[in-house]
Amino acid sequence: MIRIDRGQEPSALVTARSTRLSAAVKTYNRHGAGSRELSDTLVGYNTPTIKDALYLAQHKKCAWCELRVQYGSSPVEHYRPKAGAGRHDRGAPPQVDCGHYWWLTWTWANLLFACPRCNDQGHKANFFPLEPGSSPLPVPKRPHRGRRGNPFFDTSGERPLLIDPAIDDPLDHIVWKPLQTALARRDWKWSPSGLTPRGTATIAILKLAELADEMEHHLRIAVLPSMEEVEAHAAAGRNAEAAARWQTLIADTLAPSSPLAAATWCALEVWMPAVRRTHLGLSTPARPTGA
Repeated sequence: MIRIDRGQEPSALVTARSTRLSAAVKTYNRHGAGSRELSDTLVGYNTPTIKDALYLAQHKKCAWCELRVQYGSSPVEHYRPKAGAGRHDRGAPPQVDCGHYWWLTWTWANLLFACPRCNDQGHKANFFPLEPGSSPLPVPKRPHRGRRGNPFFDTSGERPLLIDPAIDDPLDHIVWKPLQTALARRDWKWSPSGLTPRGTATIAILKLAELADEMEHHLRIAVLPSMEEVEAHAAAGRNAEAAARWQTLIADTLAPSSPLAAATWCALEVWMPAVRRTHLGLSTPARPTGA
């Protein structure tokens, strides 16, 4: 997972919000949160224009797993869920705030492009736990007749456990670490590791460990052969060639559009740590980011 930058809000979303939020408020006043009637009004946020903007801003990758995904089968996802927020740990008895966060359905800062896997009921779904002691946004009272401004749209008071890739640098919270390092490098297993409680919670919510096979295949096929070329040049004293091949490797695998760039960066840091880079005169690979 890498930082993303959504860019400017599409005018189509502004238009959708100006009409659909008013309709949702009226339905909420009549039927309440969690009602089928309210759920039926929470549409219009995933039009082609809005979806295109997110898809391109995220370099055609899922915001969560960072795999390149097909446009047609992938949804526009809500960071804060629109149909009730699950506050419980995975596997614990359900604890759902049914009132949250329907009014953020058309909020640009709440939308992400995601793959079907990460968005399904077994993964992100409606999970949105908060740090202990953090109070959720207030739910509009029924009937709601006031202005639809703060405090309902001011999310700064919440402390979510789920990482927001548009605000957080995920690499501050999650890294991939190798296992079974006594084996040849191509046979290493890799596992996501939380550096913070938010990282640990995000790994559990998204079940990022399920990506290990995909990540290991990517490293074995798309990264390690180039790494071995760098090492071969260095071993033969061809320092200029080693440095050039290293730069190409970084450009090819850590670009914003590269799949699994964050996990790849972690692997390069393990395979070519700072002390060794300095000895060989190689540059430090910058953290991958799409922001």
